[in-house]
Amino acid sequence: MTPYNVVMNDDGVVLDTCRELLSRLVAIDDEAWTAAREHLQVRRFEKREHAIRAGQTVDAVLFVVDGLARYYYLTPEGKEFNKSFTGPGDVLSSITSLVAGEPSPFSVELLAPTTCVELSRHGFEEISARYPSWQQLHTRLLETLAIKKEKREADFLLLTATERYLAFCEDYADIASSIPNFHIASYLGITEVALSRIRGRRKSTDSQQRR
Repeated sequence: MTPYNVVMNDDGVVLDTCRELLSRLVAIDDEAWTAAREHLQVRRFEKREHAIRAGQTVDAVLFVVDGLARYYYLTPEGKEFNKSFTGPGDVLSSITSLVAGEPSPFSVELLAPTTCVELSRHGFEEISARYPSWQQLHTRLLETLAIKKEKREADFLLLTATERYLAFCEDYADIASSIPNFHIASYLGITEVALSRIRGRRKSTDSQQRR
């Protein structure tokens, strides 16, 4: 996996890395990958830039090759609530837009310089119809997103704030240290002060266990 904060400048390297990351879900053979290349476009975003804005109709999938992003909702009062985070190997898109053609209910902001490979919905449908590996990838991505959503809902309903924090550390082990504290607190549904207290108690507990 490439470091989240290193932007690759060679499109060929980006595409090769994208294939490697996707192959962790589904093996894509040379013929299927070559056929898809004409539909793939390298996209680069700056920190704090938005890949998706709430209300926008999304018609593509962005495979994250290098970088860090957050999904968030914005209330009419202007308050933000983080939905999830993504790093290398994850996807940026809105299933609501792709499947139902409706505006995205959330926004996606980049928390670091980010490199993605974009595949349009039309392109995805075309190569999926011709190559089983791309159809399998489409299914795996939907399954992954559904499982992630289900777990997120269960965590909020069933876990304490401390348990949600521990689950966050496990779920986002590769990128947790790169996410600002106020974004983590928003994701957990607590204040930064409460997050600091949870971390303090965890450090104290870990210290006692090591004695």
